Parts: sequence; structure tokens; C-alpha cells
Amino acid sequence: MVVRRVKADSDHLESLEQLRFALDVRMEVQIKINDVEWYIGFDSEGKRIISKNNGDFDYHFKDTDDVDEILDYVIDGKKIRDQWQDIVIVAM
Repeated sequence: MVVRRVKADSDHLESLEQLRFALDVRMEVQIKINDVEWYIGFDSEGKRIISKNNGDFDYHFKDTDDVDEILDYVIDGKKIRDQWQDIVIVAM
């Protein structure tokens, strides 16, 4: 599966599976949810984290390779997986 956006000039993905694939191949992802920027990537020790607004808040995931743990992370009362259509891709 190729990670591509809906259109070349779009800042959204076509499906949840595209986000899942990007995370599964350990891509660093910057997204916006409700005008708040989030970074999903790795800390200096190689542990997977999610960080709000460039470090205002950091959360370390228990299992670095568990994509479902990331997709089940709750932001503004909803799991990431349940709001993928509203996510704006900042960088991948």
C-alpha cells in the first residue's frame, strides 16, 4: 500500500488504513486535530510518543510497535481511529 493523500494538494488521507500503514512502518507523523498540532514519532531512546504542540505534553506508549495503541489514543474525547477523516496532515 502506498501512503498517498486524497489528491496531490490535499492535506487529508483517503482512509484509516493509510494512517495505520504509515505508523506501522514507523513513519514520524505530524497531524492537526481541532487546530492542535500533534507529533507521533520517537523520543531519543526510540520509544514511541505522541506530543502536543511541540512538547507542551508528551505521552509514551507502552508498546512501541502496537499501532492499535496509537490509534486508540483519545484526543478531545475521541480515539484517533474514530476521527481520522477530520485529521489534517501537517507532515509525514
